[in-house]
Amino acid sequence: MARQGFMGKLSRWFSGTSDTYFFGLQMAIKCFGEDTLRAKFARVLEDAHESGDGVEEKRRFIKRFVALIEESELFWTYGYWDYYERAGEATEEFHTWVYEIESALATEDEEIDEEIDDIQRTSNRKDFVVVTLAFLLDEPYTPVEAISREDDYYLKETFTSLINGLTRLDPRLIQADAAYVVPGNAEDGLSEDDLYGPGWEHLHMLL
Repeated sequence: MARQGFMGKLSRWFSGTSDTYFFGLQMAIKCFGEDTLRAKFARVLEDAHESGDGVEEKRRFIKRFVALIEESELFWTYGYWDYYERAGEATEEFHTWVYEIESALATEDEEIDEEIDDIQRTSNRKDFVVVTLAFLLDEPYTPVEAISREDDYYLKETFTSLINGLTRLDPRLIQADAAYVVPGNAEDGLSEDDLYGPGWEHLHMLL
């Protein structure tokens, strides 16, 4: 759950300004038939890897990745986001997200075979792609400030605001970032049964 609202701001007032903030967002997007969304995300990640990690390259990557998410707004189905304002907690949470997601990436042949692998997957349907963005920032992520009610956390309009805000991030204020598409290849996908399984319990249906 995102740690926000009055208590979060009160805690910040007593503890002083942080120099490291964590913001992370994950979404499961519905795909249909021969949908090319997975391949588009994979291509953006590949291009970012090849182009390097400069300020302008980072800005371009974020805009391209966010544009693909926004183009798919009608098919946003499940999501989760979190935010930490204390440096130690923020750094720990970033590394937790990176470790857990990289451990779950399906990149091996045994994980993406046409035959269902009972250990890895519950279905060979390819209905969903899951995208993740995680950041360590020098400054607070301002779109979070407007979200004060727990009931608003998992509204589509909340996710729209959080995602739109990413295009206004100054890459010079990003200490570290990570982006993932799960499964980790351009052809595979996740079924709804997969998303009900272990490792995805944190996802909420978006309303």
